[in-house]
Amino acid sequence: MRRRILRAVVVAVVCAVVLFSVPLAVATLRLYRQNEMSELERLADRVAVTVPSDVHHPRDPMELPRVETDTWVGVYDDRARLVIGAGPAHGDGSVREALSGRAASQQLGDRLVAAVPVGSGERVRAVVQASAPADGPLHRASLTWAAMLALAAVAVGVGTVLGTRSSRRLARPLEALAETARRLETGDLSARAARSGLPEADEVGSALNRAAERIEELLRRERAFSADASHQLRTALTRVRLELEGAAAEEDEGAGATAPGPSDARAERNPRAALRAALASLDAMEDLVGDLLALARDLPEHGPLDVQVLLADAERRWHGELAAVGRPLRIRVEDDVPEAVGSARAGRQVLDVLLANALAHGSGTVTVTVRDAAGVLAVDVEDEGPGLTEGADVFARRRAGDGGHGIGLALARSLVDAEGGRLMVSRRAPHPRFTWLVAGAREAPDT
Repeated sequence: MRRRILRAVVVAVVCAVVLFSVPLAVATLRLYRQNEMSELERLADRVAVTVPSDVHHPRDPMELPRVETDTWVGVYDDRARLVIGAGPAHGDGSVREALSGRAASQQLGDRLVAAVPVGSGERVRAVVQASAPADGPLHRASLTWAAMLALAAVAVGVGTVLGTRSSRRLARPLEALAETARRLETGDLSARAARSGLPEADEVGSALNRAAERIEELLRRERAFSADASHQLRTALTRVRLELEGAAAEEDEGAGATAPGPSDARAERNPRAALRAALASLDAMEDLVGDLLALARDLPEHGPLDVQVLLADAERRWHGELAAVGRPLRIRVEDDVPEAVGSARAGRQVLDVLLANALAHGSGTVTVTVRDAAGVLAVDVEDEGPGLTEGADVFARRRAGDGGHGIGLALARSLVDAEGGRLMVSRRAPHPRFTWLVAGAREAPDT
């Protein structure tokens, strides 16, 4: 990653330098050549001013200015013959063009030549030619190109340094994200991506953190529901076992009788009733497994919650068990209770846990009351027991054998929290009361 970023930065800098330097180098060479030609033309003009009217007159000798060794200055007569100075003995093309009355500037061979006519009108009495080596501008341009090349090297070096720093800055957040993803892949759900200051990487890191939190929450719920399901299933299996053991004991008593009588009919009926009760418990167990699996998978089931149907179902399933131990079940629903939303599966499990808790740890009549609590639907489950121990957290998860209220209330609270409601102990003693505040239409969690 870092190498690719660095390579891209260096390539971009080199391309920018080349695209800028090549036209500038060409323009520099042309500028130096134009300057050289301009210098030669000015030199020829200065000499032309001093040329006498008769270049061959011996009493009026000409004096040429001092110039560099490789610069030639020559005066030609009207027949293109060299009179004084340096240059070809017979004038070349620039001299002949100047004799026609036009100044000429061009490169002839390896020299730059400028020729200007002396005279005016149709009579040109002489021509002054100045020339210099053609490689002079190239030499000066080469020095300039060397300086430009040094600056280009500095620019590439600075680009390399900046590219290295940028590649580290850009790659470090991505490497950190990759390391966080590897930790999550190995099962470390506590791994979180830290903020790096790079907006794009921070957005990816935030999404990765949210995904990790979501996965962690789902796994936590899966594990919790596994424990809850085992607890609830053990309770249901205990009921089935008690039914079948009771029927078996009565059947053994009936088989030991010596004379047939009413006990034979009773021994025949009890196993059938026990089997029916066991089958009913197995059906309830199957519903329980389905509910817990659906809730553990966090399947969204939010919708209008029909409390009347929920209470009727709870009464059908718990009236017989409470009546078997001499404890009535009363259900009261106030008028004009507010509407509520939630999962019917979760509501069924919550009521089952609260009624099972009242059966196991309470006494007397069990009362379920549905009321309006400041615009929120409230479900109270209370019994006539002595109450709860002061300061004890009845919703804490406990292992088997620790005593207390077991894992059921912890399950109920987790279900209520997932539904956006609240489960609490509204009265500890006497006559303990659990209150379930059901989420309303506005308080329901987003799905």
